[in-house]
Amino acid sequence: KMRQRMLNFFDGSMKGRTMYVIPFSMGPVGSDLSSIGVQLTDSPYVTQSMKVMTRIGAPVLDVLGEEGDFIKAVHSLGAPLKDDVEDVPWPHNPKKKFITHFPETGDIMSYGSGYGGNALLGKKMFRPSHRIDSRP
Repeated sequence: KMRQRMLNFFDGSMKGRTMYVIPFSMGPVGSDLSSIGVQLTDSPYVTQSMKVMTRIGAPVLDVLGEEGDFIKAVHSLGAPLKDDVEDVPWPHNPKKKFITHFPETGDIMSYGSGYGGNALLGKKMFRPSHRIDSRP
């Protein structure tokens, strides 16, 4: 149910914004100890922060190859831009914020937040089961 709910949130959520595709490696590119992910985002802040926090770009894709295994990460500010409306300095969705892990696939989705802790999904790709809250 949650996956479908998240997909519904993402429908049209990046309208008017640039979608960035960030292949990244947590750890040295090509190391047996590193993990690879690909994050989609509509946040320029995330692109720059991922550049600082991880190794990004073509070398990561070269190691990944066409059949490689990687974590799928999707983030949206949840603040589509309407025609002729000026953007705000820190776009986000003040009413809906969700950060979800899907341990069965390794996918990570974040919606509505521009805050780095919620938007830099490379930080969330290790041991997602440790991050899942089991409180009722």
